[in-house]
Amino acid sequence: MAIRKSFIQFEGKIEGINFFRPRNRKPEDGYIVRKNGGPTRKQIELLPSCERVRENNNEFGTCSSAAKSLRMAISPVKHLTDMNLAAQFTSLSRHLLLQDKENSRGNRIVRFSTLGNQMSGFNLNQQYLFDSVIRHPLAAALDRNTASVEIEVPVLQPGLSIVLPWKQPMYRLVFSLGTVWDAAMKGFPRIWSEPVSFISPWYLREEVVPASTVTLQLNKEKISRDECMVVAVGVEMGTVVTDSLVQWVKYTGCGKIIQAG
Repeated sequence: MAIRKSFIQFEGKIEGINFFRPRNRKPEDGYIVRKNGGPTRKQIELLPSCERVRENNNEFGTCSSAAKSLRMAISPVKHLTDMNLAAQFTSLSRHLLLQDKENSRGNRIVRFSTLGNQMSGFNLNQQYLFDSVIRHPLAAALDRNTASVEIEVPVLQPGLSIVLPWKQPMYRLVFSLGTVWDAAMKGFPRIWSEPVSFISPWYLREEVVPASTVTLQLNKEKISRDECMVVAVGVEMGTVVTDSLVQWVKYTGCGKIIQAG
């Protein structure tokens, strides 16, 4: 492997030679120089020896589309994540795709409609898990015939059922309901249903909040057999700006998919 260390500063390709510096490499260590290799895009599309590559590309595209639809389904709470949701949801979609035993490799489907319940309990955070903040579980009752959900929120008693690791004086809850379709390379819908959401009032962190029920209704009569309902809940932290204005603080809070099916 050649390494360029001269005073000439450039990156890119020159006559089939590629000059690049990996992210974890310091500039003073020089740029890596190598010839362009591997099959061309046209060869990948046509050569029999590249059949496995085509299959992998098809399934990666399927998982990427499925991950995008899942991010859109929880869009009211996805801003609370502290990790790369695109990568996490693509990996989750891949896990569901591998359970398709009906279709051949390269044509497998992400069957949210039958396997979506495996997404229940997915945490959107790595540093502070939702269950470590709200320590009494929230119950969600899905109704596919009415495209709605009822979420039972327990009493939120500071230090017992809710423990806030952030310093802000206020918090509130965000609830969302969306849907995802079974994902395949062919026939996958490009139009997604808009999720619905409900945001609670701001509460003082020392305040005891009584139990409540939140009902969310999608803008449709019922859920089709190829769809999966996704319910997510998040905690936002806020700081007081004026007597009547509380502002959400970035990089705080947490979220979770509490029910899917």
